[in-house]
Amino acid sequence: MSDGAIGGAAVAGARREPVRWPGGEAVAMTIGVALEAFDLHSQVRTEGRPGELDLFSLSYGDYGWRVGVWRLLELFAEEGVHGSFSISGRVAEDHPEAIRAIADGGHDLVAHGWVNDRLMAKATEAEEREMIQRTLAAIEAAGGRRPTGWASPGNMSSERTTAILFEEGITWTGDDASDDVPYVEEVDGGRMAVLPKANIDANDLLQWVIPKNAPTIFFDSFSATFDTLHAEGLRGRPGWADVVLHCHMAGRPTFVPTLRAVLHYVRDHEQVWWTRKSDLAAWTLDQGFVR
Repeated sequence: MSDGAIGGAAVAGARREPVRWPGGEAVAMTIGVALEAFDLHSQVRTEGRPGELDLFSLSYGDYGWRVGVWRLLELFAEEGVHGSFSISGRVAEDHPEAIRAIADGGHDLVAHGWVNDRLMAKATEAEEREMIQRTLAAIEAAGGRRPTGWASPGNMSSERTTAILFEEGITWTGDDASDDVPYVEEVDGGRMAVLPKANIDANDLLQWVIPKNAPTIFFDSFSATFDTLHAEGLRGRPGWADVVLHCHMAGRPTFVPTLRAVLHYVRDHEQVWWTRKSDLAAWTLDQGFVR
């Protein structure tokens, strides 16, 4: 296959018309940040099994609201970028000052379940509905505005989740990995934007923490992905690049140089739409990108 085939009939997703960004950019760029709370343990455990109380693991997660979120907010302000913060309801209830700082900085408020180690797929319908309502209310009370987007803990939603979210006024979800650009789906006579998980290869948890790699692997993986998307976009098939950062991981000093390098790398490229996920979702709904 020649390079010229990319952007034509040979490229994945060519069954539909290409997406279009507001200024005709080649790539949309978003920064996803998770600010999470936990009941029993965070993603990092040195001993024990999943589902058992692990106080050390919980303390690892607490780094997010104690230190990590503030370091990332400072970095974003220095670099002049805005993120989309996926927030656990318990963090919003217990540490509203952090949510207010996120909102005051012009960043997205995205709902991320009540705690990250309680999965919605295991809840009853009543439990799930109560958790969604409680999470949205806590974030709105702390941040001064109600989230329009939702990402379930572990991206593990139930068959009911989308319908409940739609009833609660949510306009976009991130519980999908079947595509690499946003699209619109029908929900109970309405429309919901879906922002699929186009960031698996640029996720601090998956690329750095779990496999115990050097943090620079994150840059290597992201830059390879971005280069491909940017080239495809210049050839007429615009794409979307996203990163996932966790405040209790990427907010540590070790990761800061890598994150700066990623931001500077993107800035060195032309025709990039720096945006937030809520704005990306609104554009997707407005344009009606139905796959």
